[in-house]
Amino acid sequence: MIDILAMWGLTPARPRTDILLPGSPERCVTRMAVEDTTGRVWMLEKLLPGQFDRRERIGRTLLALEQAGLPVPAYLPDTNGHFVVEQDEAHYQLSPFVSGDLLPQPEYIEDAERGAGLGDFVCALHTAGADIHAFDATPDFILEEYVNELMGTIALRRPEVNATLLPVLPVLAPLFTAWPTLPRALSQGDLHPLNVIWQGRSVGAVIDWEFAGLRPALFDVANCLGCVGIEDPTALVRGFSLGLLRSLKDSGCLELTNFSLLPELILGLRFAWMSEWLRRGDTEMAEIELRYMRLLTNSIDTLLPAWTQALGA
Repeated sequence: MIDILAMWGLTPARPRTDILLPGSPERCVTRMAVEDTTGRVWMLEKLLPGQFDRRERIGRTLLALEQAGLPVPAYLPDTNGHFVVEQDEAHYQLSPFVSGDLLPQPEYIEDAERGAGLGDFVCALHTAGADIHAFDATPDFILEEYVNELMGTIALRRPEVNATLLPVLPVLAPLFTAWPTLPRALSQGDLHPLNVIWQGRSVGAVIDWEFAGLRPALFDVANCLGCVGIEDPTALVRGFSLGLLRSLKDSGCLELTNFSLLPELILGLRFAWMSEWLRRGDTEMAEIELRYMRLLTNSIDTLLPAWTQALGA
């Protein structure tokens, strides 16, 4: 498999089985670290069927973001300028391996500096993304449609979970109503602290762009804060979370319409995580998620005033 590096004008030296690759391995068929003869290490991915077009768009996007100065491991174009190469009826992509430091969990939730760094990244992504049009023609992601479809599946397979989640839906009604008119921005699509390669407390690279696209401008922020809060719900109003929100406010990226619905957006995006736990058969995490979603539902009116007071917004 490593011989395919020649498609990018590189000479492979050896597979690096000693390197543990970060991110989500299930988003491709296989992936491996490979060292070329110059000593540089790459991540080589063999793609799933049907990923070609989307991965090409992601490739163009990441290259543009890299050129704009953002810390992303941009896919390398081949000698013909393509980001996905084909060999023996299979498709591959190649990106640079970025080394980093282990994220301390759950201690990171108290670290405002990390949150501020990720907030700076989100603001830079929105600015650079305004000139990137790779996803302009892709269908909008409609959260209400996603939630309704998921709830229908859960009702058939896990009716007890469906019954617990039903009270969440009325709380999301204002978000669903406003969704078509919310300001959009280029989003990573699955932003959370484990999809960041940390170098010290700084953002070394943001990885796993499989769900990138145009979303409500605080989509990434909501997903990230939701992941902080499941570690400790009170962490939503201190430490990492406030550092993230403060950096957005100071940079002028905390747009009021999106901010006013941020609590609902955090809650709504937890449905995607519930889907993931159920898909994996992870009963323990599904139970934790249910408790977390109930807590968010019952305290939805407390978050915005707490953030506003802390930020002086």
